This record gives sequence, C-alpha cells and structure tokens, in this order.
Amino acid sequence: MTQRYLVPAIKRAFEIIDLLGQRDSGLTISEIHRLLGLPLSSAATIVYTLKDLGYLERDDQTSSYRLSVKLFGIARRAFDRMDLATECHSLLEEAVRESGLTGHLAVLREGESMYIGRVQSDSLVQVSTYIGLRWPAHTAAAGKALLAFLPAPELERVLKPMILNKLTPHTITSKRVLARQLETFRRAGYTWERNEGEVGLGCVAAPIFGPRHEVMAALSLAGTTHQISSATIPALGKLAKKFAQQMSARLGDHS
Repeated sequence: MTQRYLVPAIKRAFEIIDLLGQRDSGLTISEIHRLLGLPLSSAATIVYTLKDLGYLERDDQTSSYRLSVKLFGIARRAFDRMDLATECHSLLEEAVRESGLTGHLAVLREGESMYIGRVQSDSLVQVSTYIGLRWPAHTAAAGKALLAFLPAPELERVLKPMILNKLTPHTITSKRVLARQLETFRRAGYTWERNEGEVGLGCVAAPIFGPRHEVMAALSLAGTTHQISSATIPALGKLAKKFAQQMSARLGDHS
C-alpha cells in the first residue's frame, strides 16, 4: 500500500495500540506523546476516542491507559479461527476426497458466511473460491447452517438487520420463507442450496459446534448443480454432517 492511501489518525491509533501492547502496566498520555513523538493534543484525542469505544481502559490512580479486555477478545476470536481451521483441516481433506467436491470451513460475520479454510477437489470442474471470501448468509449453505443452529434469540438478533438481496432468480428474499427453510434444515441436521448464490453452483453444509455446543463454524461442500442435485443432496448432506460431527468432537463438543 502506498503512502497516499494511509489515514494518519488511524495509523496513529494503531501505533498507540501497538505501544500499549508492549507495556502491561500501561502508559499515560504524556508518555505516549513522548515515546511516539505525537503532538500531545493528537495523542490525547486518539486515546480518549479509543477509551470511549472500549478498546482502552484507564487506571484512575496512575492516569495510565492499557489495552482492554475487548481488544483481547477480538484477538482471541482471530486465534480461535486459526486454531479451528488448523484442527479441522485433515478432516476437511477427507471430506473432499470422499465427496469429490470443494470443501470449505466458514464462520458467520455480520450476516455473511466467511471462508476460513478451503480444500480444492481433484474434479476437472473447479469452484472459484478463496479464504476470506464472503457470501450473504441467506444465499449459501454454509451461511444457512450458521444461522439454522443458532439459539432462537440469537437467530432473531442476527436476522433483524439483514437485507436479503436477490443475487439470482432463485435467491430467497423473504425472511418468513427463510425461517421456514431453516426449521427444515434443523430437523435434517444439514443444509443445502442450488443456484441461490450463483447460477450453476450448489452446496451442502453442516454446523460445527464448540465445547458448549455453540455453533462455531460450518463445513460446506460445493460443486456444480450437476454434482449437487436433488438426488445427491441427501447422501452429501449426511456426509457433511458426519465430518462436521467429527470436527465438533475434535473441538471439544461431545453432546
């Protein structure tokens, strides 16, 4: 990234976060100003903003600031995603070999499913995806799995702000219809879609649970609608469910 794209205030904010990450006891605004060579007013404004947003906390006795639990929580979630992808990778490879489809691990982020793991199949026809790719949750089997197995209050909270945009003629755009579909998926234990996110592609998925039986991620198997047809969905869904259960056990879910 070239210099012209840098936002000075954001750059300074992260410089302060990096500095405080090295000082467990915290630093005062004057110390931050001196160590980073920032104008005192700029250092103070950024620190006050970070504190108001919950990323810093202040020690009233020493007037020093340190990183908050909120930041550690964000870091922990990033580590959890890496740990999950690493722990489940060998099983994802097995699922891909057995199904002949491209396999993904996905997590829910702001109403979208985001791939954190991917294993490509040996099929001549390849699905063009990558780690970090996001799909609106209502259009993807992985997203539907992440939604369907949430506790009811959490599902309601996630669905409320979601806008069900129409990506193809087959995309579900009604929350009422989506809710009925999610109930069907809960009973089956796996999810599926054909042509909803992209015409000609389909996917089956199953939820991956953590130690407290909370939905942590989803395993999805993607291919063409010829590979994922109404005739093959039941067997592929059971396969996805089998490997997702093995992944859940590996992550500590023994329910």
